Amino acid sequence: MRFWHKNLLAVLILFIAALDISVIMVMKKSWRLNMDSETRRAASEQMLIVNNIFENLDSIRARGSTLTPVLLASVAQSNGDYYLSQGIGLELRENGRLLYPNTGGGQNRQVGQTIVLSKPLPAPYQDMELTYSRDISGLYAQQQELNRFFVMINWIAGPVLALLLYLLIRRLTKPLKQLSETTRTIAGGDYSNRVELRSRDEFGELAVHFNRMAAAVEQRMTELSDMAEEKQRMVDNLAHELRTPLTSMQGFAEFLTSANIGREEQIKAGRYIWSETVRLKNLAFKLLDLSVLRHQPMVLSEVGVTGLFEAVKQTEEHQLKESGIPLEIVSSIPAVRGDADLLAAFLVNLIENAIHASKPGSPVHLLAYEQNGEAVLEVRDSGRGMTAEQSKRAFEPFYRADPARSRLYGNAGLGLSLCRQIAEAHQARVELESVPGQGTGIRLILQLPNNWPLTL
Repeated sequence: MRFWHKNLLAVLILFIAALDISVIMVMKKSWRLNMDSETRRAASEQMLIVNNIFENLDSIRARGSTLTPVLLASVAQSNGDYYLSQGIGLELRENGRLLYPNTGGGQNRQVGQTIVLSKPLPAPYQDMELTYSRDISGLYAQQQELNRFFVMINWIAGPVLALLLYLLIRRLTKPLKQLSETTRTIAGGDYSNRVELRSRDEFGELAVHFNRMAAAVEQRMTELSDMAEEKQRMVDNLAHELRTPLTSMQGFAEFLTSANIGREEQIKAGRYIWSETVRLKNLAFKLLDLSVLRHQPMVLSEVGVTGLFEAVKQTEEHQLKESGIPLEIVSSIPAVRGDADLLAAFLVNLIENAIHASKPGSPVHLLAYEQNGEAVLEVRDSGRGMTAEQSKRAFEPFYRADPARSRLYGNAGLGLSLCRQIAEAHQARVELESVPGQGTGIRLILQLPNNWPLTL
């Protein structure tokens, strides 16, 4: 049974019971008062009749007449005939012997609906007793009419009261229904729902505290979701970035195992594997650090453009040769400020995308120049290019402009997403320009060393 059902039944039963008990008590009190009034009236009328009979008997004795039973009955009858029209009957007894019977007042009376009083006459007629009886059936009829009216009122007031209580309790319990619905939606995962209740009573206070609790839960769930998403993104980025240097190291390891290489080439390949191992270790730690860059400052240093480009070229040398794509490097600035490993990862991702989008023999340009007082690192190709819709979504995680070619090269669609994170970590801007069939250019806009503070 619902809470408002219980309230409705409880209040209805209690209210009707209290109303009925109160009305019954009032009716009983009114009946007692009416009966007392009728009893006092009867006693007063009886006393008046007794006095009349007493005076008549004194008058007869004063005239010297003897008080015979016939004469006594005549005196009683004269009073009885007078009061008969008022529904009053009289009986006169002398020493228990009936002198005047109640032949008029007692006719057509219902048993228990009369008032009967007996009183002896004053001395010297104390041997005689006058019995007074009066019909009060009208009073009983009035009481029965009140009872019928009370029953009728119950039949009418009960449904009306039930309807009014239903409307009132439904209105009073409406906040509880809102709280229940909001709790259900929050339990279902919609933490943005709130209780819209503008009231200053206890329900209003409960709604305010509930909304505060829901806001705290929503904030906490958002934080947990962001943390989970950030961890997953870190894992995806780490897996994505490990693929390139590991592939390159595999190629040089195969080169070392070939029999037709000289001592110098062996040393060169070994140094490259060692340098890539160090860079791979640093890159792994940098990618792990990306998950906390939003809340912690990143220490930047001056990065030489020549060394940065050389490291990037060395990393992509094997893949560039296999694809038959030349890498053209042009630099007009000596250095930028940032993190060398993350900037290298940024450029490596762009170069790999350019390789996959270009035909053999089509060059990829790696540029560094100054523009409007800022340092720009740019990778530009003359490959397939992208549409406006593809350019708009290019930096979304797991988005692949050409899913078929991306699967062919093992691309998960995380390269440009990682580039955007690296740019955000440097507080830099990324701009993308692409024309279908003409190529794509992506620029990372940084500050020059003399325009950037030592820490961010």
